[in-house]
Amino acid sequence: KLELPVVTGTPEAAAAGEAPKVDEARLSALDAFLSALPDGFYTIKPADLNADLTKFTILDVRTPEEFANGYIEGAINIPVNELFASLDKLPDKAAPIVILCQSGHRGAVGMMALRMIGYTDISNLGGGMNAWTAAELPVVK
Repeated sequence: KLELPVVTGTPEAAAAGEAPKVDEARLSALDAFLSALPDGFYTIKPADLNADLTKFTILDVRTPEEFANGYIEGAINIPVNELFASLDKLPDKAAPIVILCQSGHRGAVGMMALRMIGYTDISNLGGGMNAWTAAELPVVK
C-alpha cells in the first residue's frame, strides 16, 4: 500500500490568467462553416469514390512513408502539414477533389481548411485508407 503525504489547510487563491486573444474574423468564419455542415459532413464513401475515380482529383495528405505503403491510383501526395505551401499543385477551387489520410482525421482537417479558403467541391474519404482497404478496393504499392 502506497502512502502519500497529506497536505492540510486552505490552498492559495487561484490567480486569474490572461484571456486569450481571439481573431474575431477567423472565429466568425469557423462558426459559419461549422454551423452550415450538411449531413455526412462532406464525406464520401469508398464505394462511391471508386465508382467514378476519374471524376475527382485524389489528394492524399498522409506522410510520404504512409503513402509508400499503398495509395489510390492517381493520388497526389501532399502531407497535411505542407498543404498550404503546395496549393499550386491543386486544381482550381471549383474542381471536384477528394482528400484522404489513413483514418479520416487529417483529411477532415484539410478538407475544412480548404473549404474555408474557397474550395467548393471537396470531400473527405470517410474512414480514409483504412476504409478503402477494408472495402478491398485497389491499392497501388
